Amino acid sequence: MMATMPAAVLAASTQRTIGFTILAIVFIGFIVYVIINSYASRDELGSEIEVAANRKPYLEDTELEGTKLDKSLIAGLAMLVVVGVGLPLYWLGEPGRQEGLVKNTDRIFADRGGELYEEGADCQACHGVEGAGGATTYTITDDQGNFVATVAWSAPALNTVLSRFSEDEVLHTLNYGRNNVMPAWGAPGGGPLTEQQLEYLIHYMRRIQVPASELRESVDGGIRDGIANHLGVDSDDSAVDEWLSAVDEVVNRARSHALAADDSLEGDPEAIRVAGLELLSAGAVEGSELYWTYGEIVFNNEAAGGTYSCARCHTYGWSFDAAIDGDDSIDGHAGPIIPEYRTGGGFFGPNLTAGTLLDQFETASGQADFISEGQSIGQTYGRGGSGGNGQMPGFGSRLDDDLGVIYPETLTQDQIDAVVAFERNL
Repeated sequence: MMATMPAAVLAASTQRTIGFTILAIVFIGFIVYVIINSYASRDELGSEIEVAANRKPYLEDTELEGTKLDKSLIAGLAMLVVVGVGLPLYWLGEPGRQEGLVKNTDRIFADRGGELYEEGADCQACHGVEGAGGATTYTITDDQGNFVATVAWSAPALNTVLSRFSEDEVLHTLNYGRNNVMPAWGAPGGGPLTEQQLEYLIHYMRRIQVPASELRESVDGGIRDGIANHLGVDSDDSAVDEWLSAVDEVVNRARSHALAADDSLEGDPEAIRVAGLELLSAGAVEGSELYWTYGEIVFNNEAAGGTYSCARCHTYGWSFDAAIDGDDSIDGHAGPIIPEYRTGGGFFGPNLTAGTLLDQFETASGQADFISEGQSIGQTYGRGGSGGNGQMPGFGSRLDDDLGVIYPETLTQDQIDAVVAFERNL
């Protein structure tokens, strides 16, 4: 992941510079004082006084106002130096101590979150070691609550979750659960964990987020596997690369058509992309169907337990392979568990079929923006999308303002566009 320079680091740098400047001024001033005082010193004369008979003679004036006084003044000066120099030095170290406290607190919280993840709440039983993804046994029932089947339900990876959801959105899922499969862990949803324990889990998730290169490798690897399955070849077969090149040619063709139809787009790559996407979504370019198939493969990406796929939320049965005994195509149907398997038919996420997306999003580019950004808590979307709990993930890159961290994109813009074109033709 990429991180921006925290403001605290800049502040600390400025503070240290000022502190060292003050320290240099104090040191130079002290040297000047010692030199001037040495040249200005002279022997002091005192009066001789006879001590009363019943009093013990005290120190002579020459000693009292000489060595004794000098020692006292030197001791006082030493204390002033300690205070004058020590306090600025302490002040100089304060930003480092604050930064160390933050890091140490994060380390402690993440350690405790790791213990909860592995043992206390046993999250790894479903989501895998260090959030790499896994599966859990789940009982399927009908709408009357009657037993249907016991299945292995895919659980998404959590080592990339902060690329798609804000920490508040993750906390909402921890508090209230998700789709009746992920249980509620927080007290607001009736779960057993305290608010502090949930914060520990959030800190642990920060720790286990994988770098952008690893995320990209996982997503693209899943897409290659999907293409290979579609073609009936191995994922490292050159046919996969040739197929991807054919998809690129379709995209370039669409953008060329868009530019030819409107020369005002010249020099504006983003406007050309948007215009090309509209043509591809409408099937107005030769090869659009191939592009839709590519979007379908991205939509059904099986990598990391379906972490990066749209089907996991928008297709009932996808998470437990309900169609494996049905049609072998990506659109498989009539599996043994679900009478009718409908790609994009809706489950945790809304139904995407029968033109519903065209009603919700007037333009393909508007839909692409929504998929990239996701839904924020309480904010509406599209024409009639209600303000929800932020559980529609954002598949583009995400900036965490509080941490000053940029989390990498889950899907590239081209991959998001392909999904849009496919979904608008369901």
